[in-house]
Amino acid sequence: MKNVYDEVRLFYEEDIEWDPIVKREWVEGFLRQKAWQGSTDDELRITWRNIEMFILYLIHAENDHLDELTPQEYSIAIEWLASHIPDYNVSLESVRRFFEILKDFYNFLYSKKLIAGTDEIFRAAEEIAGGNSLNLIKAGVEEIGLFNDDFDASTFMVDELNQRVGDTVERLMTKIGSYFQREQFSNDFDRALYLYTGPFESIPEDEHDEFWLGFWDYFLFDYHLITTDENPLRHFSDLQDTALTADERQILKDLLNAKFTVFYINKILGPEWVECIDLFTGVTMKLPYPDFDFNSLKKILFYGHLYSGGVVMLNYVTSVEVSLNLRQRIKDEVVRQKQIYEIQCPEATLADFFDRHALVVRHTIDVLVTLAKVNVTSAFQIEKEFPVIHTNNLPNEQVTVLLESLAFEYGFSLHDVGLIKKLWHDFSQLTMVTVRKPAIWAAAVLYAFAQINGTNDIVPEELAESNGIALSSLRSNRNKLYEVLQLQKFDPRYISEEGFVLSLFVL
Repeated sequence: MKNVYDEVRLFYEEDIEWDPIVKREWVEGFLRQKAWQGSTDDELRITWRNIEMFILYLIHAENDHLDELTPQEYSIAIEWLASHIPDYNVSLESVRRFFEILKDFYNFLYSKKLIAGTDEIFRAAEEIAGGNSLNLIKAGVEEIGLFNDDFDASTFMVDELNQRVGDTVERLMTKIGSYFQREQFSNDFDRALYLYTGPFESIPEDEHDEFWLGFWDYFLFDYHLITTDENPLRHFSDLQDTALTADERQILKDLLNAKFTVFYINKILGPEWVECIDLFTGVTMKLPYPDFDFNSLKKILFYGHLYSGGVVMLNYVTSVEVSLNLRQRIKDEVVRQKQIYEIQCPEATLADFFDRHALVVRHTIDVLVTLAKVNVTSAFQIEKEFPVIHTNNLPNEQVTVLLESLAFEYGFSLHDVGLIKKLWHDFSQLTMVTVRKPAIWAAAVLYAFAQINGTNDIVPEELAESNGIALSSLRSNRNKLYEVLQLQKFDPRYISEEGFVLSLFVL
C-alpha cells in the first residue's frame, strides 16, 4: 500500500452497493488538510484507521445523521468496535484518541457546512473520556446487549468479550437448530438435504462434521421453506425474536446481513489483511489473512457468506483450489445461469439470482472442480426462442384454485406453485381453452410441470385415478400444453429450484 490515500480508495471501493454517510471526498479533504498542517504518514494512517472504524459502525447501525448521535450512542459505538474490530483495544488512551480525531474531523466538516454542529461529539468526548477513567454510558439491555452487565472498560479484554460472543453464538445456534428440527420442518429438512447433496450423492461417511457445517450454512442462509418461501433464518427471526436475549438478537441481526459471495485473493496487504475481488462484480474487499499456505493463496476460490462491509461471518466459508482458466470457466457458467434465470425473471439482478439459486452456484463450482465437466449449462436453454405471451385472457379460475390445492397436496413449494400457475396462465393466453372438467387441466398442468423439472414423484396413473379422470385425457391435455407452449425438459421459463440443480448433472 503506497500511502493512506490508497487505503481510503480501497475502503470506498469495497462495496458499491452501500453509500456511507461519510463521503470519500470528506475524508480525503480532511486528510489533506492534516498533511498540510504537518501530520506524518503514520499519523495520517492512525487518523484514517479511527475514522474507518467509525464508518463501519455507522454502516452497521444504519445511521444516516451524524448530527443526531448522542453520547450514549457514541458509547455503544465504542463497545461495538471492541467486539467487531480485531485489533481495537478499549482503554482510556485509545478512546481519547478516537474522540480527538473525531472532534477534529467534525470541526473540518462543520467548517465546510457539511454538518449542522459539533456540540454532541464534544459532549460525548467529555462524558466518556474526559475524566481520570473511562465512563462508558450505561443503557438498557435492548441497547447494549452483550456489554451491559457491569461493563468496566478499564479492565475490559477483547479475548474475554470474544469468548462471550462465542457463547452467545453457540446458544443462538442451539436455539435455531432445535427450532428447525421440529416435526413441522421434517419435509423441509429432507428436501434441503436432497438439494444440497445433489441427485446422485449421499451424506459422506468421512468429513462428517464438514458436511453438516456446509449443510446448515446452506439451509439457514440460502434455502427457501416449502410453505412460505422464506429464508429459514429470516423466518426464525420474525417468529422467535421475543424468545431471544438482546445479545442473541444482535448476533442474529448481523447474520441476516450476510450475503452469498464468490471471491479470490488478489494481493497480500500485510501480515493480517489481504485484498480480495468478488468474482462476479469485480468489487474489491479487504479481508483478514486466511489460514492457508502462502504459495497457494492466489489459487484459492472462496464461496460463502460475507457480512456487509467485508467482515467474514462466523458461519461456513468453502474454499477450493482452481486454476485461472477454471476460475474463468466458473464465472462464465454462472453468468450463463443468470441469463437462464432472466428468462423466468427478466428484471433479476445478480443478487436476485444468488438469493434464489445460490445452491446452483455451489454445485456448479463443485461439478466443474471435481467432475471435470466441460460445462454444466446447456446452450438450448438460452438460445431457444419461446412464444411471446401477451395477457389477453383470464385463466379459468376453477382450474387455478384446484391447481394450487393439488400442487400443495403433492408437496410442491410455494415458489413452485407460482411457476405452475404461470404455466397455466401462459397457456391460456396462447389458445382458447375449453374447460369441461377442471380436474383434467389441473392434473395435466401439474404433470407437465413435474416432467419439465425431472420430478419422478408423480405417477400419471395414480394422478389420474386420485382425481377421477381418464389417463388418456390427462396425457392428451399434457401433450397440448407441450405443443402450444413449446415446452422442453428444464424449460427456463418454468424451471424450479430442484429442476435447476438436477439440470447441472444430467444435461
